[in-house]
Amino acid sequence: MHDRLNAERAGATPPRLLVISPWESVWSLDGDQNVRAGVSDDDHFIDGFARAGYELHFLRPASGRTDERVVTHTYPNFFRATRNFPTAARRVLWPALFNALVIPRAVSLARSLSPAVVLGHSHYATAATWWCRRWTGAPGIIKLFGVMDLVHTEWSAARYYAKNFEQLAALRFPQDAWIVLDDGTRGGDILRSRGIPAERIHFLPNGLNLEWMDRREDRAAARERFGLPAQATVVLFVSRLVSSKRPGDFLAAAYRVMRQFDDARFVIAGDGPLRDELEQTAREFRLPDRFRFLGVVPHDDIPALMAASDLFVSTSTLTNRALPTCEAMMCGVPVLAYS
Repeated sequence: MHDRLNAERAGATPPRLLVISPWESVWSLDGDQNVRAGVSDDDHFIDGFARAGYELHFLRPASGRTDERVVTHTYPNFFRATRNFPTAARRVLWPALFNALVIPRAVSLARSLSPAVVLGHSHYATAATWWCRRWTGAPGIIKLFGVMDLVHTEWSAARYYAKNFEQLAALRFPQDAWIVLDDGTRGGDILRSRGIPAERIHFLPNGLNLEWMDRREDRAAARERFGLPAQATVVLFVSRLVSSKRPGDFLAAAYRVMRQFDDARFVIAGDGPLRDELEQTAREFRLPDRFRFLGVVPHDDIPALMAASDLFVSTSTLTNRALPTCEAMMCGVPVLAYS
């Protein structure tokens, strides 16, 4: 792989990377185009390769979004068209449509671009990356954003395979390297147990802005900034509002607490498909002033939000070593998390 990259770098044309992705944008938590809701390692990936003189090509669902740093290629956005289908239907339909629509497009692009490397995002892209690798000889790399429910080896065999059949099938396609975001879900152990050679597994640890450790935000100013009472006990939840993060559990616990503590306030920062449902649930509690839904919070504002809080709560079903939990501890905020 290194020899190919060096040869491309020495050639007359810039070396090219082809990235195959199931996501519309570089970072799925974008609110406003200019507001980053969190640290995106893909942003650093793009910036680094662009500075090094590489030409990046992204194959992703059609959405109208563009990024001037990369060349965007698209395929029909069946994810958006079928997002209201039942979960069981989507679990079968999405991988089938991805392979049927994306593999021919990806192989055609790879043959025309002659990329130095083909990088697939998530288990969706393993077959497409493998076919590009086979047709062009370019090294194939898969980047897994955690290993999801593959970690639950304590489940019965029937439940384990029912929950994980897409991921298990994806691991059957050999790659030159597997990059796993090290988010606490034992990615290395899981991949090795499924037959992936240890030397082909590489971790990309979650990164923290260590400058926050020396950044002291004024508590009173932070509370005023976010519209929080100066004397209240503030409980914070920061996450994508999706089922795997269990924001509903946070609301249910908040309801029990707020009936016993008049000064408790509950702040939910983040956005996602469950937001409308969560806000409706909060309204049904008939104490709307006790809840604050902040939506997307720019990442640079997180230290101030932490300074305004007395307790950070994480209810993720997958891992509680995600960035917000680590950031809360780094900012000195006590953490309450599922074990």
